[in-house]
Amino acid sequence: MLLVLDLFLVVVAGGLWVAAWPLRGTKAGAAVLIASVLATAARAAVVALLGGAGWWFVPDRLVTAVPLALLSGVVTVTMVRRRTPPAPVLIAAAYVAVAGIAMQFLVGYPVTVGAVAAVFGSGAAALLVWRLPAGAARVAVVATTAGALLAAGVTAAVGSRLPDELDHNAHGADSGHAAHAGSATAPGVSVADLRGPSRTPTRKFTLTARAATVTLPSGATVDAWTFNSQVPGPELRVTQGDVVEVTLRNELPGIGVTLHWHGYDVPVGEDGVAGVTQNAVAPGGTFVYRFEAKDVGSYWYHSHEMSSEAVRKGLYGTLVVTPDRTEPQETDFTLPVHRFDSGATILGGSDRRQTRDVPAGRRVRLRLVNTDNDAHRVAVGGTPYTVSAIDGRDLNGPTVLTAETTLRLPAGGRYDVVFTMPAGAVHVMVDGRTSDGLLLGTGAMPTHPAGTDLDITQYGTSAPGPFDRYDKDHTLVLDRLVRFLDGMPSYAYTVNGTVYPDIPPLLVDRGDAVRTTVVNRGTESHPMHLHGHHVLVLSRNGRPVTGSPLWLDTFDVLPGEVWQVAFRADNPGIWLDHCHNLPHAKQGMVLHVAYRGVTSPFTVGRRTPNHPE
Repeated sequence: MLLVLDLFLVVVAGGLWVAAWPLRGTKAGAAVLIASVLATAARAAVVALLGGAGWWFVPDRLVTAVPLALLSGVVTVTMVRRRTPPAPVLIAAAYVAVAGIAMQFLVGYPVTVGAVAAVFGSGAAALLVWRLPAGAARVAVVATTAGALLAAGVTAAVGSRLPDELDHNAHGADSGHAAHAGSATAPGVSVADLRGPSRTPTRKFTLTARAATVTLPSGATVDAWTFNSQVPGPELRVTQGDVVEVTLRNELPGIGVTLHWHGYDVPVGEDGVAGVTQNAVAPGGTFVYRFEAKDVGSYWYHSHEMSSEAVRKGLYGTLVVTPDRTEPQETDFTLPVHRFDSGATILGGSDRRQTRDVPAGRRVRLRLVNTDNDAHRVAVGGTPYTVSAIDGRDLNGPTVLTAETTLRLPAGGRYDVVFTMPAGAVHVMVDGRTSDGLLLGTGAMPTHPAGTDLDITQYGTSAPGPFDRYDKDHTLVLDRLVRFLDGMPSYAYTVNGTVYPDIPPLLVDRGDAVRTTVVNRGTESHPMHLHGHHVLVLSRNGRPVTGSPLWLDTFDVLPGEVWQVAFRADNPGIWLDHCHNLPHAKQGMVLHVAYRGVTSPFTVGRRTPNHPE
């Protein structure tokens, strides 16, 4: 709320100070000046409150807020004395106010001397032009300033373009991408050699990517990209200890595909990221993935080539790992939530209410999987329940919840909900729609009272954590700023002020305990997903986790939030760390966690088949 209010006030203050100049000396001008001073004071208060949330929110704001507050003080004093403020003061205030708007969209965090100089230097040149008489001097200043801005813009645009081939081992040596490559004394190991087990698989699957027109239960049709001509793709259900082999075939015309095992910590060579861990599988091609099913839980898979488009169009499915092969003691439903570009939303493949007959007294498990780009809220009406696991990891001492509690499921996240089937009906509602969802049992439709979201950081019973020290500390500040993205100006999603591929990787050594602070300065949520690892949530907004130890592979950083998480660097590779609102990733919010000594033979760029996003 403070971030939105600050954005509103900086625009209002800028407009008022600019309007005050031509109205100076009039009654209307005096009214505008009073409004300008009040807007500036309100913004100063908001900036102070933002500073209380953390230093990351204020450096760029202070650059303009402090001088504008001082100039407002001068204006107030002169107005009290019934004098029109001096013209230079009004000009300076108007420019600083407008510069505040530019800072919001251009600079962000961290603030650099060069960025501030560019913002104020261009303004100084404009003021100089305004003060100079018409003639050669004015033309010279305009030409020089315009030329400098054009040259800077062209340089930035050209520098942002992806090359024909981008080698992650050599690109961006100054930013650290080259640091994880091997050396003459310590040669690197390739991600292509860090593959799954070579022993005979116990479970085999084949997934074929192809285009298909899918008819939904409502009768609506979707032109989809599918695995095995269905959406979602086939559920891969295996048992803990299985060696799983999945053969991917591509029958899509002109489109590459991969398989990424979202939330499953496979060896990096099986991670399925085009251009980093493999080449995208071309039309007519195949690729074989193999991994051991070590961890029980609910997971999912999707293509990681052109993923913002591929996943939305249907290239996804679920992966379930159960503890043993004995007769199941519970009724188990896997319910992926997905929205297509057409607006159709499906739960487990259906856009209409599904009904299932479950006998009273039966234990039921609902595996809720969000395969969408945005969060969805799920409510369970008609029975008490517990959230037994999140992101495939069991919670410690989960307590009983009721329909008054809603489950905010972040993009990419999974919740396992467990309950005993009552004599009446149970309804699983998504996003407040009682007309669809899943209805279990018989009897009257359960009611859904207005609910509040479950705070997962305070849910369950606490237990000692595994970390007593940290070897690496990193900070990622998420924002939205005007940047050049592959040669084009864009309102991009940034990490520490830059966009992929220029975001320096987080360099780690095997065995490191790594702590990361993630700050969201923007006005949209960012579900951050680190491949190959689960992170332990330490705190949110400075408040330590007091519930069950919370191991997540996707944690949703809401606007203005600050999360602190940690992980153990125990899975060597080069791993994506990105926002799982996949259009945000496409627009720049992607970086790598790179292990020292690990290299990749794969590249991205225009002359490659790889566009991992």
